[in-house]
Amino acid sequence: VNAGGVHILGDSTLSAPLMPKSGFMANQHGKVAAAAILNLLAGEAPNPEPMMTNTCYSFVDAKHVIHVASVHKYDAEKKTLVTVPGSGGVSAERSELEGSYALGWAKNIWADMLT
Repeated sequence: VNAGGVHILGDSTLSAPLMPKSGFMANQHGKVAAAAILNLLAGEAPNPEPMMTNTCYSFVDAKHVIHVASVHKYDAEKKTLVTVPGSGGVSAERSELEGSYALGWAKNIWADMLT
């Protein structure tokens, strides 16, 4: 949302039904907002149809993990982000392999956000 040069994003907007409340989504919101601000500073219009992805991993014990993933696209008619039909999903079952994915995901997002 743009209100006179003030940009409000994330959970504070109460936007996007079915969008997960996750750190990964907050990271995505920040990137979309930064890209829009850079476009505005360059005299260009922001992307009218931004897309965001979400991946969340949950350890169900010390080794086994499940995930949920989704893709969201801005819908100009609804003026909000909507889930892309057929995108994402959930783990078929918990597994150690998902655990290795979760650790790799964590290292990457921490490096993206903290360095």
